Amino acid sequence: MKFYVASSLKNYEQVRELAGLLKDAGWEHTYDWTAHCPPGKLDRETLKSIAEKEVEGIARCDAFILLPPLGRGAHTQLGMAIALKKRIVLCHRDDALFRQEENVPAFYCLDSIGHLSGNAQEIARKLVAGE
Repeated sequence: MKFYVASSLKNYEQVRELAGLLKDAGWEHTYDWTAHCPPGKLDRETLKSIAEKEVEGIARCDAFILLPPLGRGAHTQLGMAIALKKRIVLCHRDDALFRQEENVPAFYCLDSIGHLSGNAQEIARKLVAGE
């Protein structure tokens, strides 16, 4: 299974942890944007190169994983994953995000977006099990 993890730059350690667990289970990470973290000042050419690799990584993945907190880039990537009809899973440490009634992005409510809760180990186990 090929996967891509979208999140906020400030969440790169959690992304690395989940990606490591999935890779240990035999999954392929289509692009690891955390290699450019913690974020520093990046010039426009570097940002363009990263964006091109992210687009390719999303296009190649079987599973697109959203790991809050999310930033503008992750939401842009979510739009791409929806348009490409990828398997999308929104993951959170608990189910409070999924029960929230206010300030919820409308796209989180789509039937095509799965919801998983738990720590990185629990989420990885559930993803590998096909939940």
